[in-house]
Amino acid sequence: MDDERQPAGGTRALEARILGLSQDGKLPPERQLAEQLGVNRYALRKALGALRDKREIPSSRPRNAGRARGRQKIAELTSPAEVWEVRLLIEPEIARLAAVRGTPAEIEAILAAHAMAEPGVFDLEHDIAFHSAVAAAGHNALAQHLLAQILALTRDEAFRTRLPAYTDETGWRHHDQIAAAIRYRHAAEAERVMRTHLSAILAWLNGGSAAPDREDI
Repeated sequence: MDDERQPAGGTRALEARILGLSQDGKLPPERQLAEQLGVNRYALRKALGALRDKREIPSSRPRNAGRARGRQKIAELTSPAEVWEVRLLIEPEIARLAAVRGTPAEIEAILAAHAMAEPGVFDLEHDIAFHSAVAAAGHNALAQHLLAQILALTRDEAFRTRLPAYTDETGWRHHDQIAAAIRYRHAAEAERVMRTHLSAILAWLNGGSAAPDREDI
């Protein structure tokens, strides 16, 4: 078994072999490196830690460092209107799937997320919790992942400074109708209200007069 492989020649020899495989201080992924060296992951991590302590190889980056930089870059390139355009492409279908596929527990989670919000009061984290709960109930892993990246972008402070001036429109009533449609398995209605909800916000972002929380839907 791989986990039973031990470094030949001791830790110092393993460190020398690791340095021999580095290119400009860069090393292959840990699993690949362990296979190349024929050692277990524990021994490899110990040797890597020793080399980092001695500054013979760069310190490891946080696992999500690249992801955070990528999100920061796209936050600079995109706009709130573009973000809501993409949400319009995927979230109405997610809402429809949630009404069809959501388990009782997942639907209860949607209702609980909605219950945290208050009419007339916008809270970003409550909004994200609601849309995330709907995505989880849709049982489409890729759609859920994409939406999670989009919602994380909406937390970016620089991105949020490009939103139009604050209004008291919260979308609460739309959320209420989406939750009810999903609860009663009205798939077409869930899709329709989610589309109306996001379209109203997009109109607001584009400088239109449509309010995100309009009743005439």
